[in-house]
Amino acid sequence: MKIGIFQHGWWREAIAVGGHDPIELPMPDLTAAGPYAADLSTRRENGSAMHAVLTEQPVDVMLDNGGVGLAFLPGTQGPNDLRLVHEAAGVRLFSHFIDPVTTVMQGLDWPTVWQALKSRMWVKAVWDRAQVRELQRFGVPSVIHLPMAAPDREYDSDPVDPDTCRPIVSFVGGQNTSFYLRGRSIDPETLLPATMAHAVRADMPGMDFLEFYHDLYGLAALPKDGDDLETQVHKTQTYFCAKLAYNAALCIKNRDRFVIFLSRKLGPVFELIGRGWDTAYGLACAPQIATHDAYFDYLRHCAINVNLVNGNAETGLNMRHFEITAAGGFMLCRDQGELRECFDVGSECEVFGNEAELVEKIEYYLNHPSRRADIAAAGQRRTLGEHLYSHRLARVMNEVARQPVSVAV
Repeated sequence: MKIGIFQHGWWREAIAVGGHDPIELPMPDLTAAGPYAADLSTRRENGSAMHAVLTEQPVDVMLDNGGVGLAFLPGTQGPNDLRLVHEAAGVRLFSHFIDPVTTVMQGLDWPTVWQALKSRMWVKAVWDRAQVRELQRFGVPSVIHLPMAAPDREYDSDPVDPDTCRPIVSFVGGQNTSFYLRGRSIDPETLLPATMAHAVRADMPGMDFLEFYHDLYGLAALPKDGDDLETQVHKTQTYFCAKLAYNAALCIKNRDRFVIFLSRKLGPVFELIGRGWDTAYGLACAPQIATHDAYFDYLRHCAINVNLVNGNAETGLNMRHFEITAAGGFMLCRDQGELRECFDVGSECEVFGNEAELVEKIEYYLNHPSRRADIAAAGQRRTLGEHLYSHRLARVMNEVARQPVSVAV
């Protein structure tokens, strides 16, 4: 099968494992502006280049990360009339969203995004079940759940000798929350729903933001088919603005607080790698690891890899759940909602719920290296057997086979 891709390394390797044929498609140069900065003019310019390639080299499906493959062609009804490139080419576009739609589409105005989301030939493969339910209840078609994974590469699967592990507790990841930093202007109207949602979740942990906002408190109505475009745009935009403050607080709750705690509690036993922690909280941190080989070797030989999910997910797992375990490292993580769908807790990874339990688990596993090594080995077997990007690609190919598209270029 011919698969159009956009310079994405892990999908390229997965395609090779699956025996498919990758076709390189052009994408905007966003090196300086950031990965999610493509505006309408940039996507229109890239759309013309994409369509020219697709005309010469037809593909069976297009596959991207974060909607980078969403592009436009001019329509026939004037300068504001747009056609989606994947629809014009008669090819389904699969976008794997490893960040929320509102984050990855921030270069476009929301009315444009909302209309594009209604494309049934644009499959939105979302890593977080709460966001899947959210989009589906908003009436967005072709939304599926597709977790993150580890890249397909050569992994050392020999048992790790615990005596070769550095006796440290590590966290790898940047500080991504600027919401509370000094000088930022915050809309007070978004703070009350966010604060209420976290208060409700403290008593009802399984409730996601959509259930709180729409179902329990009825703070606003869901968009419906009878609404005109302006009304649908207003309803969804208001909702996502309210959720932004909730996500920022969720990042503090699930991630930043534990990094600050471990830095202060463990001192030199804790190793923090990633940008931004020094400027945000005054924490000592090391820069990102230079190469992929060094990164996976680092994860493999740390005694304890603490994994914390950012505030952009309510239930889903981040990529590091799968990278740590693929490398053969021992993972200690928060008990995220979808964790047990992917791993057996206690035998393939370990979890904690609060600061006291985190310290307790760290002390136990630093003092029980053979138990730690057994869990790391089991976690690696699970990930290499079920959670590589080639496994996710197989799911995409099943979707393609289940609903073939027959529209001429």
